Amino acid sequence: MGISWKVLLAIVGFSTLTLRALLDSDFAGSTLVYILIPFLISLAIAFFTDASERRTFSSRYFNHLRIAAIVFFATSVFLFEGFICVLMFMPIYVLFVTIGYFVAYATRDKSQDDKDGNDLTNTFKVTAVPLMVLMLVSEGLFSATTVPRPATATLVADTSLSVAELQANMAQPISFESDRHWFLELFPMPDSIQAGSLARGDMHTLHFTYKRWLFTNTHQGEMHVRIDKVSADHIRTKITRNDSYLGNYMDIDGTDIRFTPKADGGTRVALTIRYDRLLDPAWYFGPMQQLAAEESARLFLSDIILRHPVKEVANGQ
Repeated sequence: MGISWKVLLAIVGFSTLTLRALLDSDFAGSTLVYILIPFLISLAIAFFTDASERRTFSSRYFNHLRIAAIVFFATSVFLFEGFICVLMFMPIYVLFVTIGYFVAYATRDKSQDDKDGNDLTNTFKVTAVPLMVLMLVSEGLFSATTVPRPATATLVADTSLSVAELQANMAQPISFESDRHWFLELFPMPDSIQAGSLARGDMHTLHFTYKRWLFTNTHQGEMHVRIDKVSADHIRTKITRNDSYLGNYMDIDGTDIRFTPKADGGTRVALTIRYDRLLDPAWYFGPMQQLAAEESARLFLSDIILRHPVKEVANGQ
């Protein structure tokens, strides 16, 4: 492996203690967790990995990623966190390590044998990568560097059903039967739903159970959805409680469903999900959470409002 088990355990211990302190603070979703700590871990791995082994540059690159994966998954075990947390930020880590190794390879001393391992430490000695990391870490830590967190995702679908039929669908018992997008499969569906009528002030309760380690380390939580407005052309909901596992990543405010009767007797339905992004950096988690919100809206449309697959959907208007 190129690194001793004692050093590996020391790196895991450092990352566990540091991340535990951050996750219990106001910086739980910050770039300190998702960029700075992984970068420091990568520095430690690069520094303590034996560079005297006569291996190719690419083999040292993949060996680094293998060691990092061991560190991150071991840390998640000690933190009692779900493996999904590791899967979510590993692409960021791989991106920066790839950039670092690319810069090191491009700036290597060509007079040295490419296999003698001396180039490995150059990965993090170059100036560009640390400076870029420091700039990215500043996002979200100060008001001036914070990208606006409120966001919406809107899907529009045409259906032959009338507004009355659509609202009658929404008043029926809720059951999610459609195939979900692969990204949504990472998150649990509600295992029980208590829903009353579709009347203003009514409260719907969704109970979630998530096994962080696939079969154990269970997290349970609820999402409470209040019906705030019901009219012929607009239904508005508000999330009053969300301590489900998803609540660690997104602060979902609620939904707006607007109905526009069409000349042919059908209806155009526009579903908007309102939410706040809780994680930084925005350039990474923004598109990820937008995808999750859009695919959730698609599922909501097909299984609750239309009660049939969504065939023609256009992005928000």
